[in-house]
Formats: sequence, C-alpha cells, structure tokens
Amino acid sequence: MDERQRRVLDTLINRGPKLAGMYRMALVMIAQEAISGCESARISTVCHCMRELMAGLPAVMSDISIPRPNPSSSSLLKLLPGLLAAHPDADLGVEQDLVPVPRAVARVLESLVSTVIKEEGRNRANTAALMTGDVDAKHPAITQWIDVYQFFLSWTHLDRNYDHDRVLPSNNELLAKVRIVEDVIEVRGAFFFENLRAIEDLLSVINNIDEGS
Repeated sequence: MDERQRRVLDTLINRGPKLAGMYRMALVMIAQEAISGCESARISTVCHCMRELMAGLPAVMSDISIPRPNPSSSSLLKLLPGLLAAHPDADLGVEQDLVPVPRAVARVLESLVSTVIKEEGRNRANTAALMTGDVDAKHPAITQWIDVYQFFLSWTHLDRNYDHDRVLPSNNELLAKVRIVEDVIEVRGAFFFENLRAIEDLLSVINNIDEGS
C-alpha cells in the first residue's frame, strides 16, 4: 500500500470503517498472487469488495443521501409467486395481446415498476451528490463512475451468465478502476477534513474566549 492509498484508507476509517475494510481487502487481494485454480475467485472477491465500497460511499461521504424506497423492488418481487399461487386460474402464458391478471397481482406489478424507476433514479442521484455535491445527474464524471461500478459488478458473480471465454482482468486494469474510486474518496475526504479543521479552530477560539471571560 503506497502513501496515497494510506490516505484513502485513513479517510475511509474516519467516515466508514466497514467500507475501509472492503477497500483494504481489495488491495490485499490485488497484491497477492492467486492460488492455482482460484484465479476467478480472486477477481470476484476484489470486485465484490469494490462494488460494496462504491455502493456505500454516498451514505458516508455525501451531504445528500436519498433513502431507499420502502418496500424495495426485491421485496415486492418476492410477493408475486405467493399471489399467483393464490390465483391458480391466472395464466400469464396465454397467447394473446392482453393477458388478464388478478387485481392484487396487477397492483404489485404496478408498484414494482414504479419502485424500480425510483431506485434507478435514487442510485444516480446519490452518485451525483457524491461526485458533484448536487443531485444533477448530467455531469460526465457520473457516467464514468457508473461504468466503473458496472465493471466491478460484472466480475462479482461469476456464476451468472458467465462467459468462460472472457479474459480475467489484469492487476493493472483492476488498479486503474480502483484509482477512479480513490480519486473521488480523496476529493471528498479533503472537503471533510478541511471542514473538520475549521470547526476545531472555531471551537478553540470559543474555548479561549470562555476561559478569558
């Protein structure tokens, strides 16, 4: 771990210790040679740690954090099998343009679609708040951040539609993606510590005044 990475780690320890652990584990795994036969598992572990880090950063390093919709899309999705089982006459596979569904199922489907849209908007807005301090999601840096997140996500679950012909990313490729995340942490961390020092200076002045009065 070089000096720059230590600064990033210190920032994360102050803002989100669990995320600091994810970051440190990713660096440790990148630095180590893969055990024979575990090459894919090593990449998956690195990318899982980085994905978790990126997903958690807005909550600990942004002044703006849009909460997750409740109920979530995943919880709504889990309701559908039970609802459909309660209506065995419903046939979603019928060959016609308009397929009748029970009202309860239709309401959950409507909520599911609405929630997915909200979640996607929330994720992008939270990313924008982290990157720019605003929820305007049009900044070009946001697209780069999302691309990096998708890169890590694509290597996290190797059992999902895994293309065995894909060449595993090299350490240089991994570190280049990690560097983009580190850059954001450094910038946001600098703002945090500048504000912290300003508050400490102000408190020192106030304390001196109190002691002198």
